[in-house]
Amino acid sequence: MNRKFLTAIFIWIGALGVVLGVSGTVYGQTAQEYFEQGKAFYNQKKYDDSVTAFKRAIQLQPETIPMAYLNCARAYSMKKDFVSADQYYSFYEEIDQDALKDKKVKAEHSAVSKKANYAYARDPQQTKVLAQVNEALKMNGPYLTPQNSGALAYYGVLIRTGFAEPELVTIQQKLVKGISQEIEIEIMPPAGQPLPNLDRTGWGYIRQKLSKARQFPDFPVDEKRFQAIEQLVTAWDAYYRSDYEASAKAFDEACKAKPVLPAAYWGRLMLMFQMEKNDGLMAMIDETEKVYEASGIANTKDYFILLRAQAARNTGDIQKSIQYLNDMHKDL
Repeated sequence: MNRKFLTAIFIWIGALGVVLGVSGTVYGQTAQEYFEQGKAFYNQKKYDDSVTAFKRAIQLQPETIPMAYLNCARAYSMKKDFVSADQYYSFYEEIDQDALKDKKVKAEHSAVSKKANYAYARDPQQTKVLAQVNEALKMNGPYLTPQNSGALAYYGVLIRTGFAEPELVTIQQKLVKGISQEIEIEIMPPAGQPLPNLDRTGWGYIRQKLSKARQFPDFPVDEKRFQAIEQLVTAWDAYYRSDYEASAKAFDEACKAKPVLPAAYWGRLMLMFQMEKNDGLMAMIDETEKVYEASGIANTKDYFILLRAQAARNTGDIQKSIQYLNDMHKDL
């Protein structure tokens, strides 16, 4: 009887429009590893490889390894590419505020600037993709869609062009903030719905976005919040697999999150019905409804009336169950 009720309520939810449904590395190494690799190539006089390694270090940590810009400039200088060397000395001075106080670096930069016989020009492809990234960021999303489009996708293309400039600092900062906000929106039930528009695949997509947001070491995420959301994802995944023990444990952890995660409370309720745990069920329904009200999720009253009606029926109080249903019909 319980399963029939739950099937009915999810069908009803569907009729109302609910759709249920790599950290710090690029190319497999950390920024510091690429930095050390760049130095090793430089000492071996493999200047092309050195430039590539230093640029990859910059791509990963454009703000906190400023020496990568300086060493890249020096490698370009050894290649006799004085225009690029001049530009990377400038990048180093932009990132490291103490660079201008370093007499040795100032002398190196001055000597290179005199040898640079034309102005630095960014690769046209990089200029085009950079404009696309900035336009996507200006629109405030989407940052990443299930079809792998959005600002983060453009950013990936930009990285593949070899772009390694200080502008990455601002771009990465905006991406982390934007993806984090996008996740919060997607896991929040919209008005009139008890669950977000996510099925099992959708929850897996949220886990992917959590991972993507963690890939920028210079701009760490709110790890405590991300771990709570991961518990929520784990809980729903286990629920859809009918692994109720694992689901219950994860929902309990997700319910500890601050700010609250309404979908965790709803999931915990569904589990209680599935596992026929009637003790304390009414109190849990009351608690969950308060969470939804406090979270500003409007027009969910009827869902909670239905749950109370079924909870009363589960304990044999048919009269009370009918009363709840009658109260709901009065409000329609």
